[in-house]
Amino acid sequence: MRAAELVHNLGNWSSGREAMYLQLADTLRGILERGDLSTGLRLPAERPLAKALAVSRTTVVRAFEILRTEGWLESRQGSGTRVRRSGASRAATDRESAALRSFQRNTVFRGLIESDGSTIEFLGAHLPAAAPFVEEAVAQAREDLAPLLRHHGYMALGLPSLQEAIAAHLTRSGLPSTADQILVTHGAQQAIGLITALYVQPGDTVVLEEPTYLGAIDVFASAGARPISVPVGRDGVRLELLRESLAGETPSLIYLMPTFQNPTGVVIPEKNRREMVRLAEEKQIPIIEDNTLADLDHGQVPPPPLGSFAGSAPVLTIGSLSKLLWGGLRVGWIRAPEPIISRLARFKVMADLGSSVVSQAIAARVLPRAPAIREIRRREMRERLDVMAKQLARLLPEWSWQRPAGGLTLWVRLPRANAGEFAQVALRHGVSVVPGPICSARNGCTQFLRLSFALEPDEIREGVERLGRAWKAYSPVAPAQRSSLGVIV
Repeated sequence: MRAAELVHNLGNWSSGREAMYLQLADTLRGILERGDLSTGLRLPAERPLAKALAVSRTTVVRAFEILRTEGWLESRQGSGTRVRRSGASRAATDRESAALRSFQRNTVFRGLIESDGSTIEFLGAHLPAAAPFVEEAVAQAREDLAPLLRHHGYMALGLPSLQEAIAAHLTRSGLPSTADQILVTHGAQQAIGLITALYVQPGDTVVLEEPTYLGAIDVFASAGARPISVPVGRDGVRLELLRESLAGETPSLIYLMPTFQNPTGVVIPEKNRREMVRLAEEKQIPIIEDNTLADLDHGQVPPPPLGSFAGSAPVLTIGSLSKLLWGGLRVGWIRAPEPIISRLARFKVMADLGSSVVSQAIAARVLPRAPAIREIRRREMRERLDVMAKQLARLLPEWSWQRPAGGLTLWVRLPRANAGEFAQVALRHGVSVVPGPICSARNGCTQFLRLSFALEPDEIREGVERLGRAWKAYSPVAPAQRSSLGVIV
């Protein structure tokens, strides 16, 4: 087991008040009791694990000694330290093990389950609900529910009025659409999963950006896909490198975020969008166009979606109301040619028999008001971004970043640092961040952090104060290697 993998498993292990070695031993014991580490697994050596945790080697040695005494670990000369016994009642399946690995490395998803409120979290890129609009839509949707209650409630493709509203929303964005081209999903995350289930077999290759949305990495990894990473520059994914990656392989899917890319916030120009679609058409490779953040602009009007330039190659455009309106609705969609929508609907039915009709009725009422909601969100985002920008400039002037064109995250380069190590120090100062390697399918981007500015301004101020104190306390063991990936700052 690599040191970075074990660090992902540990999560926020150092937030207590006990001695560091006791906190480390307690957290490792909990992992072993849950059966997250299998019997016989060889753990990282003490020195590299200490480096990854940004602690002294003595801390690791003393923690391991406690667990050896308790019978959880064993060490033999020449074979290192291994798990002696596990709390698991049965062996995990390959699929469960892959899902566990993805979950443990994904700090954002883990935070949704494990957060105890002890840290300020620059993790999730999601705003609180646009409450007045949600409340009004809930009241209006009551009128629509009376006739729906006479229906059995299972609508595999989605509530027809919502399909029509989504089609109109996409048409306004420059992607002419009809209701028959829409499949309603439980958010964009499920949309990525359904498309992956349709197109990807274990061992297939998938092209994706570097860095990219960490939830997509998890879906592809769980499907057994082999990632091909293409670096992102100031104009989005670098076209010449995308062309090179397609020259030698025919992947099953291309996954792109052309509008306000997560985590960089950049936009692919129209000329490049047309060329990317043309490249996909040559080899008949489906493209997932993830437009989840397309409604969160900072004043820049983006080009039309990739789907508007599609010819014979399928472009599957996905979106969601989670960012614009409220994640609690769990309403997203896939827009694709009708035959593909029919095929995807089969997977959707097997997964959940259809999305909540109540949530869909609310979404159908509120989606026509998207332009007004967008204006309010723009003001909220500008205030939060300005607060974070000023705090970073004042307290961390060595850090560098480019102001995003849209979205809710900053992609920040750290000088002479390893982002994973620094994230451990930041945790001990009460602030959680996303290290760049978690946004990379190949564990690259080691000098970068993803910082969400979706928190309230006062929380952002305090969080950056804590980052400043953590940075002063941080002493990198060795200079970080400069990466050619994600060089947009």
